[in-house]
Amino acid sequence: MRITEYYIIVGREVFLNDHATTIQSVLCNTVGEVSARGSAYIGLVFEALLRLFPNEGGKLLDSCGIMDKVLEACANNYFSIDSCDPDRVIVIYMTALARISLASPALLQNKLPINLQVGSFGHSQLVDLFVKRFQVAGNGAHGLLFEMLWATLLLSFYPPSHTSTLTNSVLENANEIFGAFVYLLKNVNRDGSNLLSYEVECDDDEEKIDRDTCAYDSLLQEQAARYKAHSSDFRHKLTEKLSGLCVALGNEEYGRFMSTLDGTILQQLQEALAS
Repeated sequence: MRITEYYIIVGREVFLNDHATTIQSVLCNTVGEVSARGSAYIGLVFEALLRLFPNEGGKLLDSCGIMDKVLEACANNYFSIDSCDPDRVIVIYMTALARISLASPALLQNKLPINLQVGSFGHSQLVDLFVKRFQVAGNGAHGLLFEMLWATLLLSFYPPSHTSTLTNSVLENANEIFGAFVYLLKNVNRDGSNLLSYEVECDDDEEKIDRDTCAYDSLLQEQAARYKAHSSDFRHKLTEKLSGLCVALGNEEYGRFMSTLDGTILQQLQEALAS
């Protein structure tokens, strides 16, 4: 997986154009077929592919059925089906879905709902899963990066938005989502310097191989710098969304929405935005 990740980062468009089917083959043979530890390495390929090529990467994953596999895994986890993937794997999958949806909102929306014997996994359940697994997404050195991606996606669902099918879900979960916004505003540096790239560390029982990682680390830092610059827009986008809610919802609906908000969370959000 590290080799595939490295080729994507180094080869970029040329590698993607020439070896898209190879990437698909690698992922089709591993996603949902390996241990949680193995899935952590799959995350490296997802991140490299969707960080560099969010539109093309999403279409590539969709055309070979990987998106369907990932969404079904998320649905199984949501309903706590026996032998479902653990939360740490689902976080990797959901982060990939977040990157895809931020670039191509319709791609994810058109995949839902997924009907299982235990129930239907639709837009409401997807939002609910992002809310419920938000703290798990924060585990690890890259946790703030994943949480920022998730928060940016959830923010994009608020009106005015092109994702009207998700509007009610984010409005109903506003207290939890706004609480997540407050957490990020307080903890993410304005320059994004503490948004660290996703990495997989060796487990204690794994053999540690000394290798020269200077070139690899340099490439990751370059990619991280691009996202850090983009992440500074979150505060601005959040302010815009909040100021446009009244017009988007209408006075009556906006009044009902505001009445459901926890006053403390709302005050904390206003203070965090003003700081």
